[in-house]
Amino acid sequence: MHLAPIFNDDQKLEPQASDSLDLELLQPNRIQPERWMLGPMTGRSLVMQHLFNRMRCTAPHFRLVSVEGENGSGKLLVAQSLHLLGPSASGPFIPCIAAAFIEDPQTLWTEARAGLLYLARVDELSPDQQRQLRDFIERAAHERIRSAKSTVPLQLVAGSAQPLRRLAATNAFRSDLASHLTAIRFAIPPLRDRKEDIPLLAGLFLRNWSRQHDKPLRGFAAGVLPRLTSYSWPGNVRELESVIAAAALECAGQWIRPIDIPLLHWPVPVPSMPVALDPFAEDPNLDRAILRHITRVLARANGNKVRAAKMLGISRSTLYRLLEPNTHPSSTVDPT
Repeated sequence: MHLAPIFNDDQKLEPQASDSLDLELLQPNRIQPERWMLGPMTGRSLVMQHLFNRMRCTAPHFRLVSVEGENGSGKLLVAQSLHLLGPSASGPFIPCIAAAFIEDPQTLWTEARAGLLYLARVDELSPDQQRQLRDFIERAAHERIRSAKSTVPLQLVAGSAQPLRRLAATNAFRSDLASHLTAIRFAIPPLRDRKEDIPLLAGLFLRNWSRQHDKPLRGFAAGVLPRLTSYSWPGNVRELESVIAAAALECAGQWIRPIDIPLLHWPVPVPSMPVALDPFAEDPNLDRAILRHITRVLARANGNKVRAAKMLGISRSTLYRLLEPNTHPSSTVDPT
């Protein structure tokens, strides 16, 4: 298969008409890691480049920051990157759930001494747990002032899936704690708002998976990238990585094909409704009925076509044939 180059003279990732991606073009000597990567994070979009610049400027100086973003968007990676860039880099990086920290604060406080402590899911703390966390933060600030040999972490990062200031405005979160945590705040954009990062992320995920599992994979065939970039990715970067791993397992050759990509357009759960109000109840079209049933079974199988085929009692080749759009010209349902 001939693949058109996807890097121009400025070393930018630009898919051409073939919509394919050769992993050879993602080798370190072919890209600019110092430009597109920050610690374990990757992004070439303007919004991610702006985030990287803020992190580089802030990491050496902060004591307490919040990182806000949807689940799967990379809050832990932001904390790890801040740790690598800051004065706590030589110390430990201790990630934990905020509620677990409240249960045993002294142990984790001590373990993270001279390092960085990352508290995830701060927005899920109960009112009493929020009060305890506020007390610990204030106590740590006083200890730093009193003693040169502090026994508290040099830096603390609080992760939240919801904007803490917005929660505080609705009395769902302590306003004094929100003020402490959000004096410096990093907001991670969801993957749907930075789709230009998807080809690069997908390629890096595939390259890493190929190396870890010793399975030679060369890249994505034509048609895969449009399928990935057209999806809304409610699970963000974490979901993209899972989809690439599943595709790599499904792939029989060295190129990931569109047919190897697990089902992305998952059915949206809706409340049960009377038959008279069910939009499908009066639809007698057999093609659409088959595709709806296959879609539901694939969702139950988490997109695994082998498992779905077994559940349906058909061969995988038959399932692939039924999923091909040309097989059902009258259908308005997109199974992929």
